[in-house]
Amino acid sequence: MAAEVQNWELAIDGRRHRVSVRPSGITRVITWSVDGTTVIEKKSGEDKLVLTDPDGGHGSVRCLFTALGRSRQVTWFEPGADLTAQIGFGGIDLDPEPGSKAALREEKMRAHPKRYAARHVVAGVAKVVLPILLTLLVARFAIRIDWPDWNLPSLPRPNLPDLIPDLPDIDLPDLSLPGWVQTILNNAKYVVPVLIGIGLASNEVKRRRKQDELKQELRARAAAAEDEKA
Repeated sequence: MAAEVQNWELAIDGRRHRVSVRPSGITRVITWSVDGTTVIEKKSGEDKLVLTDPDGGHGSVRCLFTALGRSRQVTWFEPGADLTAQIGFGGIDLDPEPGSKAALREEKMRAHPKRYAARHVVAGVAKVVLPILLTLLVARFAIRIDWPDWNLPSLPRPNLPDLIPDLPDIDLPDLSLPGWVQTILNNAKYVVPVLIGIGLASNEVKRRRKQDELKQELRARAAAAEDEKA
């Protein structure tokens, strides 16, 4: 059975951009074409890949992939925006092929944004809870092991001179943090991953709303151009 080719397309200012992702062993071949002409093709196994038009006229595309190697987002950046393409700020997302897994995923995200946000929060909680559970499991397993009793010889400690001189005792004032600050510091390792998850989910929902607005503007410009031709 042949591996599924994942296609992304979008018409931008009269030019049709198409990115095809074809699995190739443990890597993938990414082909970016404009109006049917190949701009650049590259084989890569990276989770993030930025392709830039060698001639500079068509800008750049940024491709993101899942842990299983499937494309999950393809974004076009205008010429001269190479740095923002690397960072991933701005740009216009190409549309996944209708009926593809990526298209179904985007439909679910738009239909249930709160559920999508909750997944990021759950992921943040998992980053906290799973290490704790693994630590408890390892500790419990280690206690049950009947370790051998090794009688190791006591090694003599050399009598080395003290190279650090005696320092005077300085009485420093006893500084104490407010209770609420101490509580935050004590629980930061548990709270921070959850807050990061909430922030990522919120930013992604806002980003997709912005993408919808940009695509509406593209369609309006395309319709206006067609009216002028008529």
